Amino acid sequence: MNEASILLFIAIVFSVLVIYWISIAVSLVYRSNRTARLNKIELTFADVVSRYLYNDPANPITLREINTTLKNVGIKPENKNNIQFLIRLMIRTQRTILGSHFYKLQQLYTQIPPYGVSIKKISSWSWYRKARGIREIYEMNQSQYFDEIFKYRNDKNIYVRREAQIALVVFLGWESLRFLPYLKRNMTLWQQIKIVEKLYDLYPKPELKWLHRAYKTEKLFGKKLIMRIIRKYLLHGEIGYIIDNLNHEDYEVRETAIYCIQTFAVPSATMAYIKELYDDIPNATQQGQLLNYIFENSDIDLDFYMKQLYGKNEDLKLSVAEILWNNGHKEKVQEFYYQQYPKSVLNVG
Repeated sequence: MNEASILLFIAIVFSVLVIYWISIAVSLVYRSNRTARLNKIELTFADVVSRYLYNDPANPITLREINTTLKNVGIKPENKNNIQFLIRLMIRTQRTILGSHFYKLQQLYTQIPPYGVSIKKISSWSWYRKARGIREIYEMNQSQYFDEIFKYRNDKNIYVRREAQIALVVFLGWESLRFLPYLKRNMTLWQQIKIVEKLYDLYPKPELKWLHRAYKTEKLFGKKLIMRIIRKYLLHGEIGYIIDNLNHEDYEVRETAIYCIQTFAVPSATMAYIKELYDDIPNATQQGQLLNYIFENSDIDLDFYMKQLYGKNEDLKLSVAEILWNNGHKEKVQEFYYQQYPKSVLNVG
């Protein structure tokens, strides 16, 4: 390599380093300016909301003034990143406000610049943007878009329909049970849990008329959803619905019923009915789960346990024998096991 080549190489390396350091400097300056801009937007929004919620009659803030103030700090249609940041601020603020201020803030959100951004996302070809738009709308409680969101409750994309279904709960509360248990597409366990939690957070007072109407559903996910609602709200008067599904033909419905009934203690008459259903459960594992519930929530019923000990379910006989042995009926267990051996063997012993 001659001298000219070496100098050229050095010049190239030096140029790359200069470009690299310049890009770092530009990036640092941009981030610093961006952070300052976002902080200014956040402080301005906090001041606007504070003045709006606690309006001073001597110095009232008008809607026009609010929009102008937001525009001056960069909330403009062409500044999409600023608008998205403001939406996050709006959602975060909405979650912390309760009572009359909640509804007052909801009214404000329909009139300030970003209110149309989220609804535009719903018409996007991207499932991610659709789901995000729906979530932003229900997080800001913008119920004026309910009809648009309602169309997506059965969307083929699981994430889009999940957010739409949660939106139904947010906007309709217990009345959403008019639709949720009858949806066309299956509702996953995660969806059911999310819906129940959202319903409980926003509408803690049960409205049983909507729950009773939902009992008519034949959808398996609908039955599971209803049972989870009964369990979450501790609706002791509705446990009959759970009990009626203990021996359902579908495995997952039975599984949910057994899981949900464990939250409740029941009177002896109801426990007697549960014992009758016990024999109709076709799965040994689920029978074992229900057997544990019966044992932990009722007195020892010798006739019931002896029936199981001499029954056909070999998988559970050991569990039944253990219950009897530990609860004062050792002789019954010994008698049962003695009968398993031929008389000739016992006589030899």
